[in-house]
Amino acid sequence: MRQRTTRGILNCCAIWALLAVLCAGCVISPRRTINNNPSPTPTPVPGAGGQLYVTSGNSILRFSNAEAASTNSTPDATITGNLTQLNAPQRLLIDTNNDRLYVANTGGSSILVFDQVSTLTGNAPPTRVIFGSNTQLLAPVDMALDTVNDQLYVADRIQIVVFSPASLVNQNASPSRTIVFTALVTGMLLDTSHDQLFVSDTTDNLVQVLGSASLQNLIAQPTAIISGPSTQLSGPSGLALDGNNRLFVGNTTIPISITVYPNAATATSDVVPVAVFSGSNTRLALPGQLALNNGANNGELYVSDNSAGAILVFAGVSTLSGNIAPARTITSSAFTSALRGIALDTTR
Repeated sequence: MRQRTTRGILNCCAIWALLAVLCAGCVISPRRTINNNPSPTPTPVPGAGGQLYVTSGNSILRFSNAEAASTNSTPDATITGNLTQLNAPQRLLIDTNNDRLYVANTGGSSILVFDQVSTLTGNAPPTRVIFGSNTQLLAPVDMALDTVNDQLYVADRIQIVVFSPASLVNQNASPSRTIVFTALVTGMLLDTSHDQLFVSDTTDNLVQVLGSASLQNLIAQPTAIISGPSTQLSGPSGLALDGNNRLFVGNTTIPISITVYPNAATATSDVVPVAVFSGSNTRLALPGQLALNNGANNGELYVSDNSAGAILVFAGVSTLSGNIAPARTITSSAFTSALRGIALDTTR
């Protein structure tokens, strides 16, 4: 009965509140250049590679050589058009093993799945579309993939719905589990090695940690909560985890920042961050989805920032903190509106 009652309050007001959090500042501000040079020329990086996917309006842009991309970059492919079914897409999820891209298609109340995505361009239809009343999807915003148990987690309003098997789920499929929260879910991250789910709560300035994530069902049962003045959390949203089990959190309200917490598997309560990226040099204005390249020297952090009109790339993040400038700023004339999501594939 409690679950039915909780679902009953998920009305249009909640949906608009969630979109306001995720899409605040959707009009891209004028782009700033480096050292006042209006057309700086990117410096090629020998051996650089990778594919970077970016949502811009109702399109997905793919940049090859992502580990060297910089200002005035031209996408190598643009997935756009009526057949794509893209409608206000939010965050992206890349399955590198299968060259598969999942899209939280908020405006279409659906999840779009594109196979062989590194080869696609133009008006390409999705391979699968998860959509319909049985799915419980209304305004999906973020996703996580459990490659061990082949499960897809989708954050939608105040709940997370789980589909299994992720590799096959299609059309009007019912979720295998539903995890319900008391506030809007604005971001999430799954650590399969510890079977933990990290969930951002922008309203209450906290990150919930759900242990035994593969068994959680109905009302969320957090095993830890990162919260308190020492955490410096301020409207937490985007999440990422590096190879040293450090949790990166994008904070969307003043003071705008990226905060980093050690020992994510055991972090709880009023934990002090080991690093804070904040200040005018960072160019952080509205950090959205985060992506980490743990294979780069001391780690590279990619931050989609709609208000900055750019993807900000911070190098050496395992050793840095403070008011540091991005090592690279990826901009493009193809960024027409609403940089809501990014996904990084360093294997191609």
